[in-house]
Amino acid sequence: MGTAAVKQHILQSVDWTRFDLEGWLIQFGAWLYTNTGSSGRTVNPIAVAMDNAVKAKKHKKLNSDQQLQIIADYLTGDYVPPKPRKTKITCEIDDNEARAVQRLILDLQGQSEVLDDWLDAIICRYFYGCSWSEMVTDERSQLDARMDVKCGLAALHSRYGFICLANT
Repeated sequence: MGTAAVKQHILQSVDWTRFDLEGWLIQFGAWLYTNTGSSGRTVNPIAVAMDNAVKAKKHKKLNSDQQLQIIADYLTGDYVPPKPRKTKITCEIDDNEARAVQRLILDLQGQSEVLDDWLDAIICRYFYGCSWSEMVTDERSQLDARMDVKCGLAALHSRYGFICLANT
């Protein structure tokens, strides 16, 4: 079975009516941290891969001194990856559903810088549970964060219209 066929099968095997789009994203965030080790760090391989991808993306925007500092911190063990947040959200999805939700994001990444910024906002907000104020960066105000999330949701919904935008 080819890669495209596997992706299509993963998406088709999910009952997308269980949650609205935001619900699926929140559930994926809860799923990411269902497997944590004794240190409180995730041992979920998909979560680790996503953390590494986020670090790599942010790494590209840093100047050379900042990049060297991150590398030095990592080598000396001073780098602290994001810790799971305590949440009251109960994970209600299984591994296959989580892979399908991840596929929604991965299929859209890399198409444009603007779309990637919107998806980054989605990941920060729903996967990592960041508050609006925690999403503020030098390039993104709180209002920009809110708009990026809305635009990201709209982009996901337009690509995957079979997932309702909001349960009513």
